[in-house]
Amino acid sequence: MPITKSNGIDLYYEVHGEGEPLLLIMGLSLNSKSWFRTVPALSKDYQVIIFDNRGVGLSSKPNTPYSIELMAEDARSVLDAVGVESAHVYGISMGGMIAQKLAIKHPQRIKSLILGCTTSGGVNHVQPGADVSMLMLSRGSSTATPEEMAWATAPILYSQAFIEKHHDLVAEDIQKRIELPIQPYAYMLQLQACLAHDCYNEIDQIQIPTLVIHGDSDRLVPYENGITLAEKIPNAEFLTIEGAGHIYVTEANDFVNKRVLEFLKKQ
Repeated sequence: MPITKSNGIDLYYEVHGEGEPLLLIMGLSLNSKSWFRTVPALSKDYQVIIFDNRGVGLSSKPNTPYSIELMAEDARSVLDAVGVESAHVYGISMGGMIAQKLAIKHPQRIKSLILGCTTSGGVNHVQPGADVSMLMLSRGSSTATPEEMAWATAPILYSQAFIEKHHDLVAEDIQKRIELPIQPYAYMLQLQACLAHDCYNEIDQIQIPTLVIHGDSDRLVPYENGITLAEKIPNAEFLTIEGAGHIYVTEANDFVNKRVLEFLKKQ
């Protein structure tokens, strides 16, 4: 089982395929298995590296404060473990926050950047609705089972139309998610790191080719946050997934993988 050390903890990672390296960074509460719809498509042409952030999956789950900057150093440690000097980096949600920080702190390690359903944070961050915020905060103290909580949060992660039409795909996502469910304390530590994230005054320093992707029906990280990223990062491309919610990697899987590959092949 591939494990590397980072800041005194163990990080689990996997490598799939061959070619230029591409590091994928997953979002809040999810482990690397949640890339299961993405890895098969991208690993045909790239050396795809996935890993479990601190607090989830098979990585260590320290009960000490987390920060986006600390998790960016974890991501850098994974690149070191694989022997990669520089890689394309694709992060979604919290993973997109980590990717921003990695690009700002270690620009020489990144060939290109893909930021999905994420935010720069800071004073210009557009907050989700109060009902969404309350539900996300309540997860840390809920007595619901992981499966019950996953279904409770589905309406804020997927568009309602998608849930109604593709209930089976949402169920498949949830089954993957609950194989190794996050512990409530670790969820809160990751969430606190997300809430403290603020790269707004730094993202204009990012000079590498960047693609921003956002669903325009995202209830968790509202669409306006994607617009802000695309406007502030010099020469960033912006891809809107019409009608998609936060988990656009499921709602528009084939389309997004195609567009990601088109972007990568230009670099």
